[in-house]
Amino acid sequence: MPTRDTIQYAPDAGLLMIPGDPTKDLAPGFAVFDDSVPALRTFVLGRLQKENVRPAPPKAKCDAVIPVRVGLVPRPDNDYDTSAVSVAAPPHHGRSVLDRHMGYLYSSALHVTSESIRDLTEEAGTPVGCHGWIELHDLEADDRFDDEDGEDEDDADWEPSRHELVSWTEQKAFGYAVGSVRVLLPERQTVRALVDSYLAAHRQEADRCTEKEPAPTGVEQGLRRALAERLAIRLRTGLSHRAAGGSWGRETELDRARQRRDAEARPLLRAWEAYRSSPHGFRDLRAVTRSVFQHTRILVLDGSGVEVGQYHQPDGPLTLVDERVRTEALDALRAHGVDVDTPEDLPLGGFPDAVVVVGGGRWSIRLSKPGVSRGGLPEAGWFDPDSGTLTVYAAPLAEPLAVLLRRHGVRPLLVTWGAPHEEVERHNLRAAVAPTGISPVSRSSRVTAATQRLIPEPHRRWLDAKPDDREAPAAKAGSLLPPLIDNAAENPYYRRALEALFGSPVDLAERGPCRLCGRSSQSARPGLFYCHGCCALARNGVLRDTGADGAWTEAIVYALRRLAEIEFSGPPSLAQLDRICVPSEDRARVDEAMLCRFLVPRPGSALLSTRPTRPARTWTEWLGHAGLLTDGVRTSMGTATTATDGHLCRSLFERHVDDFLHHRGVAHEPEPAYPRHPELNTTGLRADWRLADGTFVEALGLMTKEAYAAKVARKRELARHHGLRLITITAEDLGRLPEVFAEHLQRGH
Repeated sequence: MPTRDTIQYAPDAGLLMIPGDPTKDLAPGFAVFDDSVPALRTFVLGRLQKENVRPAPPKAKCDAVIPVRVGLVPRPDNDYDTSAVSVAAPPHHGRSVLDRHMGYLYSSALHVTSESIRDLTEEAGTPVGCHGWIELHDLEADDRFDDEDGEDEDDADWEPSRHELVSWTEQKAFGYAVGSVRVLLPERQTVRALVDSYLAAHRQEADRCTEKEPAPTGVEQGLRRALAERLAIRLRTGLSHRAAGGSWGRETELDRARQRRDAEARPLLRAWEAYRSSPHGFRDLRAVTRSVFQHTRILVLDGSGVEVGQYHQPDGPLTLVDERVRTEALDALRAHGVDVDTPEDLPLGGFPDAVVVVGGGRWSIRLSKPGVSRGGLPEAGWFDPDSGTLTVYAAPLAEPLAVLLRRHGVRPLLVTWGAPHEEVERHNLRAAVAPTGISPVSRSSRVTAATQRLIPEPHRRWLDAKPDDREAPAAKAGSLLPPLIDNAAENPYYRRALEALFGSPVDLAERGPCRLCGRSSQSARPGLFYCHGCCALARNGVLRDTGADGAWTEAIVYALRRLAEIEFSGPPSLAQLDRICVPSEDRARVDEAMLCRFLVPRPGSALLSTRPTRPARTWTEWLGHAGLLTDGVRTSMGTATTATDGHLCRSLFERHVDDFLHHRGVAHEPEPAYPRHPELNTTGLRADWRLADGTFVEALGLMTKEAYAAKVARKRELARHHGLRLITITAEDLGRLPEVFAEHLQRGH
């Protein structure tokens, strides 16, 4: 398969060949219908010779290929799309171009070639073609292969079809299973540049000719006459059918496929009317900027941290999981400092329950479906932002999808109907039978059976839901340890995870089997060996909120209650989960605390379907669902609740600190008064706690509020003036409370 960089005429094929590079160019298939099966079968059989077999190109999904050259013929006579391009056998095969017709390029490939092929064909007056290949697959990978079976009874009633052009007997005789025919097409800009370059040279050559030749016919020789004859035959046939039975003739497979999609689309229009008038359920939308490996994204999140949308830089669009939240999402972006305009047609009704997925130079429009993630949704059409063309797969969806694009800030220049690409059609078939519900398991766990027994039977399965078969053999105590998979000296992520969980440096000289999975690991506390994988699971969890409760929900409830009981003496905060607070001497209890962290979902890990049964829960809501906030009252300062020792706390932040002090035996008096001062304290300021040695403690939870920050500044100045010791704690300190109160813990208070 040559990869020249210019269009050249191939005399043996009778085609102007568009060059292609099999290492980087697209190699799509094309739509084959019943009427084109004979020509395609003849073409394929004519190339099935051993000497034609070549190794498969890197991007081909097969074992070998047979290189081919095919014609690309503009077909303005196509009933459904006048820009259609026929894939035909080369002219040297004989007969008319209609007899050599093997199929049509899919709509997704037309935007690459249609206009360029038409211009090249009309001006050069010579048939156009491109390279491609016939896919070949290993016979032994096919379950029909059987060396001992010398008879081919399965082929007795076999007839060629668009799905199987070559019989099984013929494939066995050839030695390969025969797949699809692929055409090799560069990207649109490359095709356009090649055509422009060729036509410029062609015009110069024509200008040098002294004798003016007749104007090119614009199509392959004989095509105009063949098209005219075909049109006359179809008109006569259609009129006779119309006169006899009231119909225009026999339905084709293309007709039936289009009618089926149209029929399936009509009920959606009624369902979308109810959808637009119902509430969306998302709360407290906010925009955030996140950068990972120098890739920056602007996301729109709801109050529980679930991604609701993304603003594609630099100029949009704003894509959403639910079109009903567009107004709130735009407000959130402006509050975040993003200069975004409201589309002129935003108030426009009639938009569908669909999402836009941007990628690869095209916008895929997918229909929402309960219980299915965005990537698994069926595609209803696609938009080419370069040409402004919207292609829909069902006629009733044309107007709703056009409205959806207008809400995204673009107005389609052309709306056309097209059949879905073969890969899209397979995807849509999978989406139609996709299991409802998203797995609550987001990460693999690999704990041993002995470790699993620390968790009650109903909840153990979530700790081994996706075992990793590729892990190293378990390291047993007393045996020779295998090499470290993750060395804390070389892996800063492993080192930081261990040190954060246990609050001390990693002992790089010590190694032992991970207490949870048995792999060779290191420790930040004597005897507490945990591998990088288990540390990551303790910090991130193996479960995620899917918006639909189930058995996994009960495992989360158990884990939260157990952590409150054995580690925190009350409901834990998210920040507290970053540090193991169980005494390191009680190793079994540390193991249990680690496993409970496995079962707790973290905000932002939620993966909801496009239509969940409920919104994702916030951390406070999970604590309430676990029954750990039965006395909680929501106020402007936070959730007021009573700590384990009976002290009233105005927020969960305060409760976490109070429960820590109580759990560690540190005496603390709530709400102590600061000394009076004629300027600094005229209103009777109070601290959050006073410890036994007179130290005042403040939990600073609202420092973003100006009035609150000013009051804290007065308290600090007041403490300095009277010589009081003051400890201030922010939310970031919740994971390091043992260090903050280390002096008081050592005293045994």
